[in-house]
Amino acid sequence: MKKGASLVFEQVLLFLVSVAIFIACFGFFQVYQANVHFITANDQTRGVMDMVSSQIIELTRFENVNSSVSLKIPKKINGESYVVLFTGRRINVTTSSGVTASMNFLSIDDSYRFSGETTSGKGEIIIYKRGYNIILV
Repeated sequence: MKKGASLVFEQVLLFLVSVAIFIACFGFFQVYQANVHFITANDQTRGVMDMVSSQIIELTRFENVNSSVSLKIPKKINGESYVVLFTGRRINVTTSSGVTASMNFLSIDDSYRFSGETTSGKGEIIIYKRGYNIILV
């Protein structure tokens, strides 16, 4: 091989190695970013669920009192809207991408009935206690 061709071959090889390193770093970053996004969405849905469920437990402490509470909640979790709803004796917080946090109300008397659903767009949840009915609006 001539001296000029050898130099061109080295430069092309160096360029290909640098492109391979760039692609590997970019792929690693994408995987890491997706993992962080999932973890933060999971933590934030749990935070909203804990905030709402603690208020519900507090409302049920006094059986013969009708009351309500208004909670400020984040409008978005990781840039996504989410839904807070009751399914039976379980509260679910689910983002539009499917990240879900849920909790059973096993410590609350079986006489209570849970109903309601709300979206995060309002930035507020109102929880009503009327007799043995807990209503989410």
